[in-house]
Amino acid sequence: MSRLRSSRAGRLTLIELLGSFVAFIVLSIVAGVLLSGLAIPAATIAGSATKGGIGLFDEMPAELQFGDLPQQSNIYAADGSLIAQFYDQNRVIVPLEDISPWLQQAVVAVEDKRFWKHNGVDGEGLLRAVYINFTSTNSPGASTLTQQLVKNTLIQAAEQLPEPDRTKAVKEATQVSVARKLREARYALNLEKYFGDLYGRVCTADPKADCGKERILQQYLNVAQFGASVYGVETASQLYFGHSAKEDTALEAATIVGITKNPFAYDPLLKPKASQDRRDTVLLTMRQQGMISQQEYDEYVATPIADTLHINKPKMSCSAAVDAPFFCDYVTKVLTSDPIFAGQGKAWLKQGVNIYTTLDVTKQRIANDVLRSTIPQGDSSGFADAMVSLDPSTGAILVMAQDTGYDPSDKPAPGTTSLNYSTDREYGGSRGFSPGSTFKPIVLATWLEDGHGLDEIIGADHRKWDPASWKASCLGPHPFAGSKPWDPANSDGQGKGQMTALSATQGSVNTAFAAMTNRLDLCHIRDMALKLGFKRADGADFEIVPSASLGTQNASPLTMASVAQVFANDGLKCSPIAITKVETVDGKLLGGQASTCTQVITQTVARGVKYGMQQVMLGGTGSSARLAGGRPSAGKTGTSQDNMHGWFMGFTAQLVTVTWEGNPTQDVPQQNIWIGGVHYRSVFGATISGQNWKHFMDAALAGQPNIPLPGRPPGLGGSWKGVVPDVRGLSALDAEHAINDQGFSWSVNPVPTYSNIVPEGSVVSQWPPAGSTASASATVEITLATSTPPAPPPPGPVVTPTPKVTPSPTPTP
Repeated sequence: MSRLRSSRAGRLTLIELLGSFVAFIVLSIVAGVLLSGLAIPAATIAGSATKGGIGLFDEMPAELQFGDLPQQSNIYAADGSLIAQFYDQNRVIVPLEDISPWLQQAVVAVEDKRFWKHNGVDGEGLLRAVYINFTSTNSPGASTLTQQLVKNTLIQAAEQLPEPDRTKAVKEATQVSVARKLREARYALNLEKYFGDLYGRVCTADPKADCGKERILQQYLNVAQFGASVYGVETASQLYFGHSAKEDTALEAATIVGITKNPFAYDPLLKPKASQDRRDTVLLTMRQQGMISQQEYDEYVATPIADTLHINKPKMSCSAAVDAPFFCDYVTKVLTSDPIFAGQGKAWLKQGVNIYTTLDVTKQRIANDVLRSTIPQGDSSGFADAMVSLDPSTGAILVMAQDTGYDPSDKPAPGTTSLNYSTDREYGGSRGFSPGSTFKPIVLATWLEDGHGLDEIIGADHRKWDPASWKASCLGPHPFAGSKPWDPANSDGQGKGQMTALSATQGSVNTAFAAMTNRLDLCHIRDMALKLGFKRADGADFEIVPSASLGTQNASPLTMASVAQVFANDGLKCSPIAITKVETVDGKLLGGQASTCTQVITQTVARGVKYGMQQVMLGGTGSSARLAGGRPSAGKTGTSQDNMHGWFMGFTAQLVTVTWEGNPTQDVPQQNIWIGGVHYRSVFGATISGQNWKHFMDAALAGQPNIPLPGRPPGLGGSWKGVVPDVRGLSALDAEHAINDQGFSWSVNPVPTYSNIVPEGSVVSQWPPAGSTASASATVEITLATSTPPAPPPPGPVVTPTPKVTPSPTPTP
């Protein structure tokens, strides 16, 4: 409550006496004029002692300007449950009809009992206050509710200004001076006149009727502070008593009204004893003014304040979002940075909006339980896990979870962080993590789109790749000249011979995918990655290098989930969305993220990749993550270099989910290591992340139908035709590589042929002949040379010639 001057013990000094006398003269003149509701000409205030007041009224604006009050903003999950609240000032604005009559009557009784009679400034009260202030050490308040509203509104307006204007305006709005009192008085008169002209000057008993005074009372009850960080009676009622202001009883109203005299000193949560004493003072005033009976008064003051409180603390900021703090953090980042909100998101959070999101609370809780059961929060290993789930048909983010707690402070507590492991750095995420083999479906999609087939043969032997053998059309000729040979290996350190592209996908064979990459244009792989939604977590451009095909560029779980969504949705890419709509408190739509879907690859290519990922689950590297009940699924394991990060990317017809596990702050090999109390010899994508994926999907999809995934699409066996290479004279190994690199399989004639022209073990002949055209997957048979001439044929058996017998002549009869 505003006061003319601060109370202090002791006797008045001569200076104080003279000051009080001057103030008495000035304010007496002003009060006399204000009693009649008239503006006072500056010229009527005369004398050197009053020079500071000259021209004050002439310089003031004619009417007080009201801006939008800061209000509480709310973030809701898809089912309407509250995730978190945000506010600069915790306030919920309500109309007067939604405020208990007890509150209305009590605030008038205590703060301004002549409220319904004066025109904004209580002349009688002002004179009485001046007299008491002059004749004693007491300093009773003289401000009306209207004047207090003016002061609070000016402070509100000042706090919205940028620095340095803010500090100056707040100082002017709160300074203890005659000038401020006169300014507030003038504004109060104009305010009452304005609302009186607009809504009527006479307040009737008709509850449906409106009047200017009621509008002022309504504004005051919404603006005033009722606790250390509580603004407006609705917020106060919800906080202290757990219900709306409309339901407040006389006892509850006395508690709330008593706080506003000093919101910090009388806050029931901070100062319960002082708050109860102040409540009882308000109750006494209510009794003296006939608002409650003596019996009610006795009963109320005998009630401990603790017995009346039902504390309902707000979920202030994402720190209070128990189920989904990191999703909450992501929502605020999207709201304040996504161009779709035109830079208004930050202002909306202060103005009071309702933000509706895509979060599935049930699935989120399942994810939390799964992740923390594997790696408890604050696990001594320093490792963590995270998960993102999307609706494959819309891109809606249903789950965003990690095992850590959320703490945005400069010094987060152990086991907590402000880094969102699921998102890019742009949205509060970390540096991202190497996705390893979860990138291989992108290479497979490029392979199929470029006309290759699932049945084409790939050479999977471990070998070093000549830098001159790579193609990157967007980088010009010989883009890697001078680079070292690339030497990719498999997890078992062995070569794999030859296999189909489908088998390479099922077994996640690095050396085979290196060979596939060598037959593609690296720029096409880059283009496919971007088309599918892949992006580096640090925001840098995609690096066009051969090793990118094995997932060496850091990405976030949300990014990899977005890539998987395209395959799950038959090539239709739906950008991930978290915010369905943003509305004002009265329901006006401000914006939202629409589900925007675009066909980025053909259905055939998407289904070809999807079929390959199904085989991963059926006897491939993901077979240990196969879902319960034979539920059809597609997946891909991912293990980065030296087992530093483990991934699993998979989906059913209803749900896309990506899980990650690793050290979030540095790349640490996961070999012979303890994580979550379990010892692991080596951690692969299927080891932890695959099991997290399985346990989550089994629980999240429980009760939903088993929807089959499409089978192998026709036409992807490999329609490609090529020229059979000339491998005569090459070693067997070089010949095999040359044949595989052209997309053909090879076989070796078990019978070598003698040659004194080519070295032993080299190819002496082949079929089909060099230069002929053959279809994909055709087999080229090679015959190897031997230096051992064929043995001469063994001698035949000795044949003794039969003597020739001349027959005797037949006698003539």
